[in-house]
Amino acid sequence: MDGRTLTVLLACVVGSACAGGDGAGDGSGSSRSVVRDSAGVTIVENERPPLDSRLGWRVGEAPAVTIGSPTGDPAYELFRVGGATRLSDGRIVVANAGSGELRVFDSDGVHLESWGGQGDGPGEFGAMAPASVERWAGDSLMAREPFQRRLSVFSAGGTFGRAFRLQGRYASAVGQLPDGRILARTLTSYSGGTPGTSELTRPDLEYGILEADGSVHRDLGAYTGSELYVATTAERTFPRAYPFARRAFAFAWGDLIVITTNDRYEIRSYRADGSLARIVRRDHEARAPTRADLRDYVARQNPDRPEALDAVADMPLVEAFPAFGRVFVDRLGHLWVEEYRLPGEEHRLWTVFDPDGRILGLVEMPGSFDVTEIGEAYILGRREDELDIEYVESWPLDRSGRTSPEPG
Repeated sequence: MDGRTLTVLLACVVGSACAGGDGAGDGSGSSRSVVRDSAGVTIVENERPPLDSRLGWRVGEAPAVTIGSPTGDPAYELFRVGGATRLSDGRIVVANAGSGELRVFDSDGVHLESWGGQGDGPGEFGAMAPASVERWAGDSLMAREPFQRRLSVFSAGGTFGRAFRLQGRYASAVGQLPDGRILARTLTSYSGGTPGTSELTRPDLEYGILEADGSVHRDLGAYTGSELYVATTAERTFPRAYPFARRAFAFAWGDLIVITTNDRYEIRSYRADGSLARIVRRDHEARAPTRADLRDYVARQNPDRPEALDAVADMPLVEAFPAFGRVFVDRLGHLWVEEYRLPGEEHRLWTVFDPDGRILGLVEMPGSFDVTEIGEAYILGRREDELDIEYVESWPLDRSGRTSPEPG
């Protein structure tokens, strides 16, 4: 048999090691994951878990920590939260772009101190920054300034270390790779249409690996980007919101680099030299949106503005709804993929895969909660209330249950 096309059957029956290695299963005997090799690319095919099943992991009934307040101490008044991360000692650092600060809270949500501030000095942030914050090498922190193409690094104690700009043509940092280098990208240029028209377009994204000082290490080339709905006037071209746009995602997954889209349920991972290494797929039935879907979505988002429907009268329809929503890698290397909610669906389900891309099962998230980070025993995220007051919450995550799907 040709080794380059050798199919390595790792048919993982429920209850086998592929289901997590604990011997648990639902007794159905059906295959859930098959791993094969094709010309040096590992392909992992996964069945879709029943929607009424749940992985044994559980998210708590209520947040363990809630940070945010509409009144009182200004340190708790959050505005334009760009992200949050939890340090190894339990402190939570919030990127509060509204004040240009990194705000630090203890494990109970009590404000300790704030770093940075708005300005042009060392350790200060410009407009709409910090747009995010994440742990960096050596227990440091990295905050992004998208308009300045700048990254600022702080120690875990809040001491400003250095700032550097992305070089080459790269406009934004995606994240840090295991070797300390930076994955970055930029949007390829595109021209608008005829003035007075609008269209759905999809410019490519160019990716590259940068050194820790921002200099270019390797260009990875152009990949399919996110869909944009753009309107063109006599003066300029500008994007407009599109309800069902397919998106591009990029992040580090262990030693691999994920560069993929949600056109289909497929996660493509590459080696640092740009060669394709692994494809993770899951069964998915594509559905095309209708004009009624589009109008219903806009009506729900604009209940007090019936005129908003006029803006979508001629809006084109995509070929299919996105196959999934957001996607994250947790601190233990598991892949979490948000199930896309079709019109009329209210669920908050995520599909979890092990570090090798084999499916584990479905987990239900709290409602109205935007995940920013998933740790070993917590899920960190952002929430807005009915008055648009922003909060950062940490919810407990219990992974002690079964590692194969069980009925919900």
